[in-house]
Amino acid sequence: MMRKAVMVSLDAFFDADYGSLSPEGGLSKIIQEGTVCRQVKTVFPALTYPAHVTLVTGCDPAETKVGQNQPFQPNVDADHRVWYWERKHIAVPTLFDAVKAAGGKNCTILWPVCCKNPATRWCVPEVHSLPGENITLKALRYGTPLFILDAEMRFGSLRQGIGEPSLSNYATAVAARAIRTKKPDLTAVHLIDLDEMRHHHGTFSAEAREAIRRNDERLDQIRQAITETPGMEDALLIAVSDHGQSDISVTVNLTEALTKLGLSDAFGVQSNGESAYFFSLRPSPSPEKAMALLNARKEEFGILRLYSRGELDRMGCVSGVSFACEAADQVVFSDGLNRNKREKATHCFGPGHSAENCLFAVWGKRIRAGAELPSMPMRDVAPTIAGLMGISLPEAKGTDHSREILR
Repeated sequence: MMRKAVMVSLDAFFDADYGSLSPEGGLSKIIQEGTVCRQVKTVFPALTYPAHVTLVTGCDPAETKVGQNQPFQPNVDADHRVWYWERKHIAVPTLFDAVKAAGGKNCTILWPVCCKNPATRWCVPEVHSLPGENITLKALRYGTPLFILDAEMRFGSLRQGIGEPSLSNYATAVAARAIRTKKPDLTAVHLIDLDEMRHHHGTFSAEAREAIRRNDERLDQIRQAITETPGMEDALLIAVSDHGQSDISVTVNLTEALTKLGLSDAFGVQSNGESAYFFSLRPSPSPEKAMALLNARKEEFGILRLYSRGELDRMGCVSGVSFACEAADQVVFSDGLNRNKREKATHCFGPGHSAENCLFAVWGKRIRAGAELPSMPMRDVAPTIAGLMGISLPEAKGTDHSREILR
């Protein structure tokens, strides 16, 4: 029999945040009464959409084909760039597919790359409007119209556009009601409050600490909905995260760097924040030559290190990228088209970064209390959740740790 689960993504939470948790807060309760892994190694680059796809597939970006929030769109202004909003972009099966195949129903609330998903019964989509688009009409088109309209009628007053913390308050209220009234087999909700506070105010700012406190309250609301709802008593509450952040103060335009090196006609660049992808624009350009030229002036261009295609393959990076680079401390990359958002912190770094350790915590009946799992790659999360739920995710590349969690 399939076990129900509620998965809550606390975007931008990482291992440096445990000291900021209240002992009585929602996440502390989950950790104390359940099982936790404090060192879930994020994907490369440490970016929201690739990470969230790995969390529900058990595959690295090389297999999922989602290696950025957006496809590479050279010469398209940032305001007009489309994102990987739709389920069709994921090349492998997901937990949602597995739940449906087992006869269950899914509910997704602002979960990335989950729009127009035939496996999802109820969906509030994560999309934003491009110039000329109406966000309400777009949300209805990409999600579940009646479910969205009901959520707006009941909780629309909580939301102020897509601003935080109101959007995460809204998502939590919608999730709690869905748990009580729909009783989905898998509910997935994405809370971006902490990520937004860090981007705009700094990694360890007072605003970020307040977002951590608010997330504690949101987890308590969701846990209360689980425990008070007949038919949900056996459900798991799972907390995950996708990446940490680090502070930035210097912006480097890599498009200008390519121009200085005479490489702008051979390679295009896509900024990821603290890393960047380089794509070949014409047949047979030499990545090795370009890497050597960039490496010779890496301090000038704010580069910590460069990654060859072979290294990217070993890191599970998406295909099609010729080579990549990672930013030096305090540096954020621009590709020349993004507006300056004046952010104070960001992410998208490579392996070994101080903010790479993400969260995986499980609470519920028959879950080992106070247990801690050793370090694991992010691709282990989905097969472990599948194992806990009693469903099959055979194409996952990660390891199932459910036996270490159940008692």
